[in-house]
Amino acid sequence: MVLAPLLAAPTLMFLASWVERRLGPAAGGAIAAMPFSIAIIVVSLGADGPAVAASAAAHVSAQVAFALAFAWVIVRRGGALGLGAAALAFAAVSAVIALVPVWVAIACAVPALALKIKGPGPLGSGGRVDARIGSVVVIGVVGAALLAADVFGPGVAGIVAAFPTLSATFALLLARARGVEAAACALGGLIVGLRGYLAFCVVVAVTGSVLLGLVGVAAMNLLAARSLNLHVTSPDRRRAAVA
Repeated sequence: MVLAPLLAAPTLMFLASWVERRLGPAAGGAIAAMPFSIAIIVVSLGADGPAVAASAAAHVSAQVAFALAFAWVIVRRGGALGLGAAALAFAAVSAVIALVPVWVAIACAVPALALKIKGPGPLGSGGRVDARIGSVVVIGVVGAALLAADVFGPGVAGIVAAFPTLSATFALLLARARGVEAAACALGGLIVGLRGYLAFCVVVAVTGSVLLGLVGVAAMNLLAARSLNLHVTSPDRRRAAVA
């Protein structure tokens, strides 16, 4: 189990980067939202896993607020201010979530996931996203969530796990490689990918089965695939078309 984060983190980042190069930033952002980290945390915590999953599901609305704020600010003020605004949005919505029952917060996530980020302008070309950085970040998130669960309990661990650190890292790296419009598009993909994330967390919270949760992710992602801006081609696809 100790080796799981070391394998899952680079796998997810390299997969997101590979998908982004071929299907565009939105598809890469959706992949970055896959519940790899939360799945590892749930399995690692055993009996406390379903409670962590429920807490993470309750904070999906905060993740949507994070993506909306990040996308709006990054194209106007750059990555640093975009990340700061996103973190404040996540904290503000999380403060409201703390005041309501978990099931109410989970129910509110459903309409929140219907929100969309306006499509980007022309996307710039550039280098590849450095997946190694994202890998280190995800390993850190998993460790922080496990420590939070041990010290503060599963509720806090769920909040830590829900904070979209990997998606934020992917967006910042993509902004550096391709430009802020591509990063905003990836954050739009994050919202679409969160539908599968929510399905996973709810199924695990109710059934305690990670396997059934992964089935829920697959089903939801198939349904959500049409929502991705796959018509926004990546530089790799454009070069292939010209060739």
